[in-house]
Amino acid sequence: MIRRPPRSTHCISSAASDVYKRQALLLTLMFAVFSESAEKKGEALFIENCAECHQRNGKGIVNVYPSLAGNELVVGSGADVALVLIIGRGEMPSFNEVMTSTDMAKVINYVRNSFGNKGELISEEVIESLKQ
Repeated sequence: MIRRPPRSTHCISSAASDVYKRQALLLTLMFAVFSESAEKKGEALFIENCAECHQRNGKGIVNVYPSLAGNELVVGSGADVALVLIIGRGEMPSFNEVMTSTDMAKVINYVRNSFGNKGELISEEVIESLKQ
């Protein structure tokens, strides 16, 4: 004979399941809004600090400033991109004194996932560790 839990227990379990589903949906929506906000901030930082040389479309200026679209360095390691921002490279100045680690992470994540690029996200903690 199969025993079922009392009806009241089943209803509580079902209600708890609904609460968990709602919480998961809320967290998903909050993350999406946060991600969109971080992406917009990254884009704004890019336009403010990088677009003059690398252009708004990320294609740079031929034989002057490199394209970021499909660039091996950009799609490679996020730490390598961070080091370029921290130290500078060629004609590119260091942004270590003018940009926080949080802002560096946002602009790096924007560039690594824009212009047709697909790259893993980098955290401000990783950038902080590279500054040491």
